[in-house]
Amino acid sequence: MRRPRPLSHRPHPRLLPATGALALLALLALAGPPAQAQTAVETGAVESTNARVFPFLGARFGVPQRVSVTAGIGIGLDDATGHNADPTQASRELLLALAPGLGAERASLTYVYSTGRFGGGLAAGASVLRTVSHPWQAPANATYVGADLAVLPFIALGPRVGLMRRVSAPTRDHAWLWTVDFGFGF
Repeated sequence: MRRPRPLSHRPHPRLLPATGALALLALLALAGPPAQAQTAVETGAVESTNARVFPFLGARFGVPQRVSVTAGIGIGLDDATGHNADPTQASRELLLALAPGLGAERASLTYVYSTGRFGGGLAAGASVLRTVSHPWQAPANATYVGADLAVLPFIALGPRVGLMRRVSAPTRDHAWLWTVDFGFGF
């Protein structure tokens, strides 16, 4: 009876969920133009939200993630047409992002107010962060939940600061974690 051949290379099990999530986000980004909701006339509904949906990418460098790549979906929260016709005017978006990094992985829901000047603005959000093998200034394999604030003076480029509370096996050490990073995107 023949024995099955052993697999010569198996991917690391921690990389599989992040790889799958990135592949899904890449497919969504390549799927085509931004989706538009149907109007009230087309559906027969009394009201219509007509939200503008768009993909986005970013990269950040900081504590504890070290280096991370961000990918996600954004929803425009502007006027009834679902988009802001004048890019020099202020706009509002809601972003859902995944950010796998070398030291930690982050999922966040962020509200962005763009001033319309050179792509700058403010962003405030809630995040869940899970440290992995070698995070900066944090213990490995710990989960944190918290909030963050980003000041983006130019084209979504700028610093982000957050404060997170450890929720996995709380201990006296590292019960709270300050996150600080710089980059573009959210």
